[in-house]
Amino acid sequence: MKIRPKDILTPLFIFLIFLCFVVSGISLIIYGYSHDNDVELIFGLVIACLGLFQISQKYKISYVFTVIPVLVAVVGLLGTFIFILFYLPFFYKESLNLDLGALILKDWFVRLVIIIIDVLLLINVFTYTKKQLSKNKEQEKGQY
Repeated sequence: MKIRPKDILTPLFIFLIFLCFVVSGISLIIYGYSHDNDVELIFGLVIACLGLFQISQKYKISYVFTVIPVLVAVVGLLGTFIFILFYLPFFYKESLNLDLGALILKDWFVRLVIIIIDVLLLINVFTYTKKQLSKNKEQEKGQY
């Protein structure tokens, strides 16, 4: 059996890409924490978790890294809902100067990272669906 360089370099290249996700996510977490910027802190957490999930996809612990961004999104949505229900009705006569930095994404870098995350998640969904469909077809052939 001959080992081709492609067999070694492809997983290494993919590992290095997702290692860059982890490093950039951790640096965004550090930057967001030191500058008291919640948006960068959350995006850093999501990017780092995405990279760690892709790196440790072979192990069962990888699902922890998918739960963390989902929990962040759910808590953020619940926080917005609670804010709207309990805070805004009492100050309707005053003009509120809300910081919409968390709601409006102005930076091109953040938009680019979101697009990359969406593409990677879409690829993972298609791969998982293809595996499930082929598994179901094999099971149906085995039954007949």
